[in-house]
Amino acid sequence: MEGYTSESEQVEVIRKWWKDNGKSLLLGLTIGLLALGGYRYWEESRNLRAESASVNYEQLLGLLEKNATDDARKAGQTIIDNYGDSTYARLTALLLAKLEMGDGKADAARARLQWVIDHAGNDNLTSVAQARLAQIALQEGKADAAWALLEQSGLTKTDRFAELQGDILAALGKSDEAVAKYQKAQAEATAGGGNPAVVQLKLERLGRSNGGA
Repeated sequence: MEGYTSESEQVEVIRKWWKDNGKSLLLGLTIGLLALGGYRYWEESRNLRAESASVNYEQLLGLLEKNATDDARKAGQTIIDNYGDSTYARLTALLLAKLEMGDGKADAARARLQWVIDHAGNDNLTSVAQARLAQIALQEGKADAAWALLEQSGLTKTDRFAELQGDILAALGKSDEAVAKYQKAQAEATAGGGNPAVVQLKLERLGRSNGGA
């Protein structure tokens, strides 16, 4: 503390500063510590919820592998009810929609898929749900409605779900456009190490061989 002529003057300045600022300093420190503690508690709680959701999701997958569909539905609904804001809940809803379709319950499947869309997160699951809604419409013989669903979701502007787009276009009688989509789907399957045989069969049904003209 340069500029003060004596130690007593320095002490007096410190006392005065503490009298004027001490309470606000302590209050600020207290608030800061409480905020830090609150953040750590929130972070730990979030991590625990994520871990718990992960464990429950793994159990769900195990039940599905055993074909214990009734138990899987109950476990899945528990995940959705308790972890509705998580990616695991959206993944679970997609799985439950597949179960519903397997049982011929299209309306129940649509409800599950719409739940995924209504609870969109930072992932691509919304697009998956939209594509599956279109697939259900196609399976019901509503190709126009299926294509409209893809258009509304913006999926017709990309090559995502190219095979599904090809299926819908083929059902609409737009063979050339369907072939173009199938060729893209076939190329993607080959590049990704998948099996393009199914797409090849669809091309052959449209009178094309090996994706050629």
